[in-house]
Amino acid sequence: MLELKYNFTDIKDSNLVFFIENITDLKLLKTLKLNKKIVEKIKETIEKKENKVLEFYLWEENFEKIFIIYFTEESKKDINYFLWAEFPKLPSNLTILTNSDKNVNTLLNNCLLSRYKYQEYKTEKEKDKIVFLVDQKNKELFSQRISVIKNIILARDLWFKPSNELYPETFAKIIKETKFKNTKVKIFDFKAIQKKWLGLLEWVGKWSSKKPYMVILERIIDKSLPTIWLVWKGITFDTGWIQVKPGDHMYEMKWDMCWAAATFATMKQLDETDLKVNIVACIVLAENHISGESYKPSDILTSYCWKTVDIVHTDAEWRLVLADWVSYISKNYKLNNIITIATLTWACMVALGYRYAWIMWNDEEMISKFLDYSKNNFEKYNRLPFDEYFIEKTKSKIADLENLNRWVYAWSTMWAAFLSNFVLNWEKYTHLDIAGTALNSLEPYGYANLWMTWFWVDSLSTIFKELK
Repeated sequence: MLELKYNFTDIKDSNLVFFIENITDLKLLKTLKLNKKIVEKIKETIEKKENKVLEFYLWEENFEKIFIIYFTEESKKDINYFLWAEFPKLPSNLTILTNSDKNVNTLLNNCLLSRYKYQEYKTEKEKDKIVFLVDQKNKELFSQRISVIKNIILARDLWFKPSNELYPETFAKIIKETKFKNTKVKIFDFKAIQKKWLGLLEWVGKWSSKKPYMVILERIIDKSLPTIWLVWKGITFDTGWIQVKPGDHMYEMKWDMCWAAATFATMKQLDETDLKVNIVACIVLAENHISGESYKPSDILTSYCWKTVDIVHTDAEWRLVLADWVSYISKNYKLNNIITIATLTWACMVALGYRYAWIMWNDEEMISKFLDYSKNNFEKYNRLPFDEYFIEKTKSKIADLENLNRWVYAWSTMWAAFLSNFVLNWEKYTHLDIAGTALNSLEPYGYANLWMTWFWVDSLSTIFKELK
């Protein structure tokens, strides 16, 4: 639970958390009339320029304890990493006070996101009561950031849901029942997918009892403005089909829909944002399930744009479902840019670990915006080389294309190259591989938690607000 309060006297039975950077910040606590020894201890810490959390008992009606969080930029440490380590240690009943407006977002991010817990299926739930003491003039600043954080948490919650409850139909239903103000929702069920000849998507999902769905979210504010398409897959469970995944990895496969959850959350965030571009998102939902009737390696499938695909590996399903919808939107909509995102490859994690995403292809302006954002913000991107060589290597000797080339080891680049064959009208195209960053299975860091991190909800929301 989160509340905003405007005076110390509005608080009862809480613990005060005060973020400071220098001695002069202490004047904000003058109404508390702190004990002299407490003040001396705080000053001593500041003089040592040591990042630290100090804890003192107050035994007041308003506050039982006070936690002083001191941070100095002279330490050359990342403030997010410092706060992430400290906020989860604090009690469940907190009142946060910051020394300046510039720290509002940082404190909100780390307090709310580092303490995130998914508890829907817990019988006994732990509850936080978080209050932020704010100046009335900063109320809008808080509201804007809290809106983003709520949608980040929405993405996390969806990701944690089990696949017996969150599958294509139920996911599509959640989106359909969401109240949008400026976004139009279109739902394609399995019959519509078949009717539109979306052959690759059909074959990926048709053999599961949970049939595939497709959702289009249109935020068209002015048809004379540029239109950007976002295309993401939502494989609500990925067994790998006949080339089944190793048993140790199967448990994690309900998480193969994380970018669909993040896309939905981003569109929800952008719905009420003042934009200078049109944004349309396509969320492809399917269950990649083992079946005696499903397709096999060496089968050849026909895509929406009639290009044939030689199936080299049945666990390379995501590029099939995305390929159909890249060609569908390229044919049926007037586009300026296409962005595809997926948690694609082990290769991405081998090269970049869990803190950087890969970005590639030919939209120089869009790629530059992501790289510029990366310099001064928490979400980080790195660029991969990309040229016609990789596209040529997606060609098959017996069909138009193959869904895996075993011998070109630049796997992240090759998946983008495969999708580029389905961009029909030479639209500007950007591809992101967010494998390690979205599914952080190593360790929490900054305000990114373990497992589903919400990666790119923040960066995409920010970048799109600035587009003209």
